Amino acid sequence: MSHRRDKTSSSNDRALAGWSGLLALAGTAAFAAWRAAAADAEGTGDRLAAFGSNLLWPGVLIFFGLAAMVWMGWKINLD
Repeated sequence: MSHRRDKTSSSNDRALAGWSGLLALAGTAAFAAWRAAAADAEGTGDRLAAFGSNLLWPGVLIFFGLAAMVWMGWKINLD
């Protein structure tokens, strides 16, 4: 029995990777912006530093967590 590869599979996988990365990046940036706005900072430079540090940590954790949730939801067809 021959096994045919679905031609739409690769385009679906690319779309999945793109959307999960984009949504994870948006979530991470929103969290970092919220933390920077809530920071007790004197000036813009301090707020930008808070934004950058929150993008690094816990931003990395948030990015991978959101990307995994989007990927799993897409693969199991959650609506």
